[in-house]
Amino acid sequence: MTYIKPEDVHSPKSRWRMFEVILDRGPGDAAYAIGMWDNGRVLATRWNGTDDNPIGTPQARGMPTWMILEEPLYDAVISMVPADQQPIAKAFLGRK
Repeated sequence: MTYIKPEDVHSPKSRWRMFEVILDRGPGDAAYAIGMWDNGRVLATRWNGTDDNPIGTPQARGMPTWMILEEPLYDAVISMVPADQQPIAKAFLGRK
């Protein structure tokens, strides 16, 4: 089984609604997404899985999940994403 792609991670469903994956470094590496957490706009991250461990990290009860980053980290993460994704992330998160 191949790793679960970040665009297919929608847990925890009661709190998280993905808007867009802004950076996916592939199997065994980090992914970042923007979305809604409890009705607030946030930046989230996770470690993609691998063929040997497709779920990745974090996970809860065997389901792949996202972890919300602290707001002071947003600008540093946005600076790492592809140039075409930066305006989308900045606008969504209300950054200048």
